[in-house]
This record gives sequence, structure tokens and C-alpha cells, in this order.
Amino acid sequence: MAFVLVQHLDPDHASALADIVGASTAMPVTQAKTGDALVANHVFVIPPDAVMTLTKGVLTVARGPADAARRTSVNTFLVSLAEDQGENAVGIVLAGFGSDGALGVASIREHGGLTLAQAEFDHSPKPGMPQTAVAGGFIDRVLPVEQMPIALLEHWTYRTRTDADKGPDGLKQEVGHHLGVICAILDSRLGRNFSLYKTKTLMRRVQRRMAVLQCENVADYVEQLRQQPDEPEQLFREFLIRVTNFFRDPAAFDALARRIPEILKHDAGKETRIWVPGCATGEEAYTLAILFQEALSRADNPHRIQIFATDIDDQAIGIARTGCFPDSIADDIPVELLDRYFVRENGEYRVSKSIRDICLFSTHDLVKDPPFSRLSLISCRNLMIYFGPALQKRVVTLFHYGLRAGGTLFLGSSEAVTAHAGLFSAVDKKHRIFQRKPAPGHLPRLPVPAPVAEVGEVPQMPDSRTATQISRAVSRYSPAFVVMDRKQNIQQLSGQVGKYLAPSDGAMTMNLGILVHPQLRGPLRTALKQLAATQRPVVDEAISIEIAGHTESVTLAVELLKDEGGSDREELILVVFQDRGPARAAKPANQGGAAGEDLADAREHLQTLTALLETSNEALQSSNEEYQSVNEELQSTNEELETSKEELQSINEELTTLNSELNTRNDNLVELNNDLTNLIDSTSIATLFLDEKLRIRRFTPAVLDIFRVRDGDQGRPIIDIVSRLHEDGLSRDAAQVLRTLVPLQRQVGLATGERSFQMEIRPYRGANNVIGGVVITFVDITDRNRAEKARASLAAIIDSSEDAIIGHDLNGVVVSWNASAVKLFGYAEEEAVGHQLASMLRIENDEQEREILAKVRAGERVQHYETTYLRKDSSGLYVSQSVSPVRGSSGEIIGAARIVRDITTHQQGERERSLLLREFDQHVKNLLTTISSIISQTLKSGGTPTDFAGAIEGRIQALARAHDFLTEDGKVGARLDTILAAELALYESAADRITFAGPSAILAPKASLAVAMAIHELATNAAKHGALSAPEGLLSVTWRFSQDTDRHYLHIDWQEHGGPAVEQAPRRGVGTALIEQVLAREYDVKVERIFAPEGVRCVIELPCNDVAGHVMKHSEALDKKS
Repeated sequence: MAFVLVQHLDPDHASALADIVGASTAMPVTQAKTGDALVANHVFVIPPDAVMTLTKGVLTVARGPADAARRTSVNTFLVSLAEDQGENAVGIVLAGFGSDGALGVASIREHGGLTLAQAEFDHSPKPGMPQTAVAGGFIDRVLPVEQMPIALLEHWTYRTRTDADKGPDGLKQEVGHHLGVICAILDSRLGRNFSLYKTKTLMRRVQRRMAVLQCENVADYVEQLRQQPDEPEQLFREFLIRVTNFFRDPAAFDALARRIPEILKHDAGKETRIWVPGCATGEEAYTLAILFQEALSRADNPHRIQIFATDIDDQAIGIARTGCFPDSIADDIPVELLDRYFVRENGEYRVSKSIRDICLFSTHDLVKDPPFSRLSLISCRNLMIYFGPALQKRVVTLFHYGLRAGGTLFLGSSEAVTAHAGLFSAVDKKHRIFQRKPAPGHLPRLPVPAPVAEVGEVPQMPDSRTATQISRAVSRYSPAFVVMDRKQNIQQLSGQVGKYLAPSDGAMTMNLGILVHPQLRGPLRTALKQLAATQRPVVDEAISIEIAGHTESVTLAVELLKDEGGSDREELILVVFQDRGPARAAKPANQGGAAGEDLADAREHLQTLTALLETSNEALQSSNEEYQSVNEELQSTNEELETSKEELQSINEELTTLNSELNTRNDNLVELNNDLTNLIDSTSIATLFLDEKLRIRRFTPAVLDIFRVRDGDQGRPIIDIVSRLHEDGLSRDAAQVLRTLVPLQRQVGLATGERSFQMEIRPYRGANNVIGGVVITFVDITDRNRAEKARASLAAIIDSSEDAIIGHDLNGVVVSWNASAVKLFGYAEEEAVGHQLASMLRIENDEQEREILAKVRAGERVQHYETTYLRKDSSGLYVSQSVSPVRGSSGEIIGAARIVRDITTHQQGERERSLLLREFDQHVKNLLTTISSIISQTLKSGGTPTDFAGAIEGRIQALARAHDFLTEDGKVGARLDTILAAELALYESAADRITFAGPSAILAPKASLAVAMAIHELATNAAKHGALSAPEGLLSVTWRFSQDTDRHYLHIDWQEHGGPAVEQAPRRGVGTALIEQVLAREYDVKVERIFAPEGVRCVIELPCNDVAGHVMKHSEALDKKS
């Protein structure tokens, strides 16, 4: 066992409680903290200024409330202990001030745990906590502290031994078998019928009572219930649940408070009558009184409220009548209401008179007593949860009868009237507030008990030793006598006692205090009081009484009869009446001594009468409330009798109707049986019904394809039947479903592999939701599996295709979108599916798209249609697509499949090829024009054919070499230095006399041909007539770039030195004409020839801007293409 010590500690000081307790025990003692798990043989101590709770065996420590008056740390922990540990919880209330702990042990008792209280509390310096718990009836045993360890070990041993001998459910089953007998004993002894209460609740309470008594055998406990006079009463108290508090479930009471003005408005000018059945100790009734008083304080007109609060528990009713409650109720009641409706007295709270006067408390049994009537509100919270279904139905009908039209029913959070939709409608379903429907109210036929006179206990004859004592005493006094018990119930009397008895009107009784002569009642009470105080015989002489019109003197003697054998038999009291003859005249006044004694006796007698009067007054007040309640019940009974005539008159019609309904139901059952038989015979789904022991109950014909079963196999275990399934785990699966009640599904197949089934096992639920076995169905999914495999294969093909494959409906809404579509268009599948294809891809030609959809609807295919789409990133995409209609299972067209191929690259290649052809065409035309000009200029020079052929060949070769540079892979032009090197390579012998330099420059194709021809002509002239014709001649070629305002130029400077003398005005040759005419005409090039004495100089100026890319500027172009 684990131990937790919860004590009221000073919140402002550190606690040494753990050290103090640790010094007295060998067990570890620690101050609790959040997250500590309870450990056996370990003591946990609450910290100061804290409240502590337990959840799943783990402690949670939180800061306590600031208001010291609201600190109920013991209640808080014990309630959480009860909810977490149930019947394993033990609550011990030790001496302490206040009432903290009472609600906690009540919760432990309700959950089946053990409750103990300290026996020394009467002598404790801080009385309070144990008394409150004991007074509430929540304590099983009151023991001195030193006896509590033994009680705990006995309780633990009993629980362990019972579980070991009978198993966890063995004792429960045994109690269930004897529960009917136990209820019958309570009914016969106490007149309380619990047979319609919930069985599990009663069984749990009987088990708890047996644990308190350490009774291991139910039969022994039943015998003890029969033999022990007080045990039926103890068990009756055990069955009653007193766990209640003010404003329990505050949200629900707030909801009710919002409805109270409507109730008062309906009852304007009339009394508002409220009934609280099962009121326990009155907290719920007083809560309603407070709410109605608050509502009346805001109302304009005065209103009379009457609350009838009833319960089967007379002790609880007694507590409710006092209106006194422990200070722990401050946790449940708002401060302003506590101050307004309660008075602080002696450490307790007493309800104010204005609230107490509203409530009328009385005992009442819902099972057999008639209800109150003309009620505006019935508040029955957390009572019906303990009733069985039959009693719940009866009580709901009773409530409907008792409520006025439109009356309100207020239930607990776990209660409802959904099964009685014809009687009540929901006003606030969440907070369980319902309104009476205007259906006819019929009082359920509850047993109405016949009036029974109150009698004493069954007389028990004294044994022989007692008779001997009686004989001795009688011989001493020779009187008339009566033998009674301590409750004044007569056990034996003599024949001469009749003159001293004077029965009053009313029910027959055997109580001597009521039967004795009125003038002897006072002296008898006084004598009994002295006897109880001294335990010695008491004699009262010369008592004057009126008998038959004469005054006689009587001596009254009372004596305690003890059993000399020392048995536990109840003690008896002997009352003797001795006749002293006629009464003497009154004594003179001067007889002071006797008069003083008479005066003292009279004073004592008067005090006794005063106390008796006070007790009688309280009893009369209680009786008055009881009589008012009885009057209400009688009014209800009278109303019931008035309606009985009409009910009896309708019985014959009801019986006739019932007979007709039974015939109709019989026909329906026959028809239903036929339907079920035809369903089983005709269904293609293999269905197998097994009972709770997995034996065959019924099966459909389709089962024969799976199991080798015959019609005569009903009742055989399924494990004995040969199965054709590949894997035979059916029995295991069925047993699992029976155990967990969770349906099971899985695929199974025949051993041959030719068929597959979806097997589903569900619990078989009979009447009242009782599990009677399992139902197993086998749905043939062979075709579905094949279709799924084909679909998966097709889906794999679609996903692996490089073309985008899109499915859409006849309105163009996308329904499928493969991986290539994601890659092609940039939209994820979840972004595309469900959207219009036209709007998503921003199709500009809506008319063509509508024509495509129209052709699809007509069943036509659209093939290789080229168009332009936009991707998600708005980039263009040129595609070729084919669109085909998709047909459903019946052949109707349900959508379209669109295959889209990206042909953007192909289209770009086509455009580039076309451009290349146009450029090539232009290039050939230009080349032919150049050749034509060369031939024309060469012919003009005259000369021999040989000279003509040589000149033509050289010039054509120069063009060819330039063209070779231009047609190399990847080139868009020719470098100027490369052209010079190629043209001057023919003069290799003079290579050391030729230099050229300049920035990097790349010439476009057309310019390259022209410059190559010019260099060729200049070099040819230099070799024939210029610097290259002489051994000492030099040739220098340089070039540079220049810029004016808005144009760029390339300057090529050809400079010869050391050649033959140059004529100042040489004739214009073919080369010169070719250079000047071709370059100037084709490229707007300036050519300047200077014939200086030192050599020929030629400057060629090419405009870069005008040529528009034919001449590209130095290093930038060179770096990009080299």
C-alpha cells in the first residue's frame, strides 16, 4: 500500500512534516511534487499552501486558493483518489478542525472503497472532521488510531484472498446469483424494494458491505442479513447514495436560472410548486430555493414558492431539515449568495429562514408512493442513473403525470428522456432541461401500500433466568408489572396492570410510554431518566391519579433486569405499579421538609415535561411537514382514483386493440421470417452465423463454395468444418471480435487462387444489445481485384509516359493529371484537379476549344491539333494534342482523354531552318554578284586567256578561302588577322618581311568576303609591282577602331616600304577597280590609295554601325566566339 498524508498546513511557513513523520516509520517519507508516481510502502506528504490530486496513479500538486476558508485540501485529494483508484481506495479521517474530508470519504464510499474515522475525536483538542464524516453516514468503521493498521491489513488480506480464491469476477457473479434474495429480505424487513434498481450498482454495494464485514461467502452474508436485526438497515444505507453538493454542475444551474423567469411568468397569480425527488441531505433543494429567491428579487410581483423535497432515506431527510452544513460548502456557493442566504453558526453554515420556509422535506419512495401534482418544475438529478430501464420508464411517466402543462424537467448530465420523445421535448439538451408535452398524463400503476399501524418490534419472551429475577422482584412488591425494552416496547405484562393503562385514539401500539395512564407518563419518564443515570432501581411513592372518578395513590418502581449469564441479549426494564389505596389529603403547608421534597420533585418533573415538550414540538413540526407531504400524496391518489374509472373503461378497448396488434405482429413475424428465408436463400454473399461458442447457427448457400458444410452441421464448431481458404485463421479472428467487440476486415482467398473474398466479422447483437455470437460475410472481390490490377497497370503506364495525359469531363473540368502534365505545365495534381482546363492554361482561342469539346460530346476524335498554352510561370508552350472521348460502362460519353506533346523545340528548329535557308539564298546571290563583278573587271583588263584564267583563279581562291573560314562549325564571322594570314600565306618566302597588328576584330560573313578580296588584290599587286617583288621590300598591315558622334569605324592601313619606285599616277588596274567599286558599292566603304615614293599605302574605312553587325567590334565579340 502507498500512503498519502494530507494535513492543513500554514501556507506562509515551510513544512517539517515529512521529517516528523519520517522519524516514526521505516518507510521513505517525501514531500510530494507534481509527477510523483505512487509507490508501495512509501509515504507522500502534501506541501504547504497546496492542493493535491491523483490521476492514473500520478500526483499533481497545485497552489491552493488564496482564501483560507475555501481550502479543502482533504476533500480535493480524497475525491480524486476515489475517481482514480475506485474500490482500491481507503480514506481515513483523523482529528482536525472543521468539516474537510466528509465529501471525500463520501466519494470513496460511493466508488466502493473503505472509509475509517478516528475514534478519539470526542476527546481531541480539535474536534470536527471525524464527527462530520460520521454524522453524514460516510464512515464504515470508527477505530482508535492504534487499531487502524490492523484494519488496513485485514482489508488488504480480504481483498487479496477473495481475488485469489474467486478471481476478479467470481465474487461479483456470486453476488448476482443471490441479489434477488437480498432484495427480498430488504423488502420484507424494511419495506424498501430495490429489485428494479441497476443490478451492477447493487452488486457493487453488496460487495463493499461484505468487504467491510470481512465476509468472504455471499451465502454467509445472506444468513447474516437474516439473523442480524441491524444489518438490513446497514445494507439499506449502503444502497443509498448521498454524494451531492450545492450548485453541482454550475453550468447546468445557470441554464436553469435563465428559464426560471419563464416559469414564474407562466405561474403568475398562482403558486409555483417544485418537487425534488431524491433530495438526499437537501443541497439541491436549497440550491433551487436560492435560484428562485434570486429571480423573485428581480420580479415585479410577489410570488409564492413551495418546494417538496423527498427522499427514501429518513436520516438524510433529518439532516436536510436542520439546514446546517459544513463550512466546506463555501467552495461550491458564490460568496454573495453565501452571505445572503446563510448564517455562520459554530463553525457551520445554516440556511436562512427565508430559504428554509420554502422547502418542505419528507420521506417518499418513488417505487411505490404516488407523486406530487400540478408541479411547475421537477428536479431529479443523478437519481435515475441508479434505476433499471423498467423503473426509469415508470418514473419518467410519473414525472409527466405530476407536471402541469408546459412544466419543466431538470435531469442530471448522464440522464435523458430520449426514449420518451412523446412525453417531453428538449429545451436545453446539453444541460438536460426538458419541457412536458401536452400528451395525456397517465399515472403508472404503482403499488399503493395499505395503512399499517406502527407497532413495536416482535415481542421476545425473556429466558428462564430473567423470569426468575422477575419473580423475585414481584414477590418484593406484589404489584402489577410490565417488562419492556429500552425503547419502551412491552415484552411482558401482568393481568392487574390494566387499570394503569389508558390507550389513546389512533393506531394500535405496544409502547408503554403511550399506553400508560396520562398522569403516570411524567413520573415514568422521570424514573426512567434516573434509572439511565444511576443504573439502580428507582421508586416514586404516593403518586396521585384519577381512576374511575376516584383519586388513588400509586407507587411507581423501575428496575433494570440484567442477564447474569453475560450474554449479548438486550437489557430489559421492569416497571411495577403498587396500589397504595385512596390518596391522602394534602399535607399542611407547615410541613416544610416534605413540601420541599414535593417541590423539588415537581420542579424536576416540570423540567422533564419542558424537555419533552420541546422534543414533542420538534416532532410535531416534522410530523406537520410529513402530513403536508401525505396530504399532497393523498391529493395525487385522489386524482389517480378519479382517472382510474376512465382507465378501466378503456381497458376493454385496449385489450381488443392489443389482441388485434398481436395478430398483426404475428402476421408481420411470419412475413419477416419468409423474407429472411428468401434473403438467405437468394443472396450471393456468403454469410455465416456463429454463436458465442463459435458454433454454426445458420449460413447462406454461397458458403458452400468456401466451406464443406451441410444442412445438418448447425451446432457444430466452425473449427471442425473443412475450409477451402488458403489461410485458415477464421476461428482466431472470430474469437478476437467476440472478445473486443471491434469489427474485423481482411482479404482472404481460396487455396486454388482462383477467387478472392473480402471477409468481414461483426458481433451478433441480440435483444437489449446482448452479444450472441458473430456474423461473418464473404464478398467476392475477384473481379474487383483484377480491375484494380489493370487500373494500377494502366496508371503506371500513364505516369511513365513522357506526354502529358489529362482527363477531364465534358465541361473541361480536370479529373486526372499525370506526372508528365505536372512537369510540362508546372501545376501540381492537387492544383489542377477540379479546375477548368481552359482558364488554368489560359487558352486564348475559346472558340476552337468549344469546337473540340463539341466533337468529343459527338463521339469524334481530334488528332494532332497544334496550339499554344501558357505554363504556370506564364512562359509559352507550343503543343500538339489529341483528344479522345471516354465512355462509361453503358457506353455513354462521360469525359475526354487529352494527350499533349511539347513541340516547342521542334517548332523553334523549323523557324531557324527557314531563316537559314533565307540567309543562304541571300548569301549565294551576293556571292554570285561578287563573282560576276570580278569576271567583268578581269575581262576589261584585256590580256591573254592565260592571264585571264590566272587572275580569275586567284580571286576565286581568295573567295574560297574566306568562305572556308565562314563555314567552319560554330562561326558567325571571320577574324581579321586570320584573313590576313591566309591571304598572305602565299608569300611564305617573304614572311619575315610582312607584319600586321591591331585589336581583335571579327568580320561578319559578307564583310569578310569583301575584305578578303581586297587583301588578295593588294597582295597580288605588291608581289608583282610593290614591296613583295623586291628582296628588301617590307609590308605592314595595321588596323584600329574609331568613333565619331554616333558611328563606329574599322580602319585597315596597308603600308608598303622598300619596293620598286612607285609612279605618282599609275594606271587603274583591275584590282584597284575591284577594291574601290566592290567595297564602295556593297558596303559603303571608303578606300584611299596613296602612292608615296617609299611605297604604296591603302587605307580602308568600314562603318561598323551602318553595316549592322557585318563588322563586329574587337575583344567582346572575339571573346564570345573564339
